[in-house]
Amino acid sequence: METAYIVTGTLTDEHTVTLDEALPLSQGKVRLSVEPIESAPKRPHDEVIAEIWARQQARGHQPRTREEIDADIQAERDSWND
Repeated sequence: METAYIVTGTLTDEHTVTLDEALPLSQGKVRLSVEPIESAPKRPHDEVIAEIWARQQARGHQPRTREEIDADIQAERDSWND
């Protein structure tokens, strides 16, 4: 049995599929199985970020302070000299 390749692509009309990546095959007949992929609608970046922040706030997330971040960076830099 020959090797089977699984790739995604876009159906551009009733007879044409444009693959997302090239196959290591030359010309010839192939068997094609088509399975529609449901794609989630794209959301604006600002909307996604606002949702993330709202969920963080709801669970009481406290981001690190500037001082905590600077201390972590300094500790990392200090470890380089060991």
